[in-house]
Amino acid sequence: MPDATDSPPGPPQSSPLPGCLILSAIILVFGGLIVLYTFVGSYQNRELDTFTFEEPVELNVLNPSEEEREKTYDKFRAIGKAIEEGRSERFLVTSKDLNILIATNEDLADFRGQTFIERIADQGIVAHMVQPMRKGILRKGIRYLDATFVLQPEIRARTIAFQVMDIRPEKGSVPDGFIQNYRALDFFKLDPEWEIMKSSIESLAAVYGESGNLVIETKIPEPAVE
Repeated sequence: MPDATDSPPGPPQSSPLPGCLILSAIILVFGGLIVLYTFVGSYQNRELDTFTFEEPVELNVLNPSEEEREKTYDKFRAIGKAIEEGRSERFLVTSKDLNILIATNEDLADFRGQTFIERIADQGIVAHMVQPMRKGILRKGIRYLDATFVLQPEIRARTIAFQVMDIRPEKGSVPDGFIQNYRALDFFKLDPEWEIMKSSIESLAAVYGESGNLVIETKIPEPAVE
């Protein structure tokens, strides 16, 4: 999770951590999968070879100015403040904001060059990712899935999850069954036991893509039942 030194000081009356952590967590969902060596489904190795690579590809990394960085973290602070104060608000986060977070947050340093948010569409977040995959149970070594993922965010009872809507590899084509297996394995979700998730999930009303933005809505907490 982000260290206090990773972002500029927040307003004296409010901590920026809830907003920063929630948005960082979204990126960690994408980036964290990079360190997973997954063998998805029961596809034969020669079929996987048609859309995977033997060597990883390095993706783009933004080089934001200090002003751009400040504006991005201000958005995260605002989300955190709304959660802390129990206010219902609607926040818009762009793909550039998410890429700035990858480029500037030291907790996400390992993901630079391996995850790049291309755009945010109504159907979800479009992210270019390079994922290592085992070659199989009997074959040793790692192959790399270099592909664009379309992920639809959704709030569940205890966490935020990202449903795989599509996988578009840089070469070849991915069978529908491969995508269905990714969806069934439910990799793309935040740990519901993570402390910041446990304390903030009830303050979130919705997370979704709309007109090029990731929309994050907070809500007024329900009064405690006496």
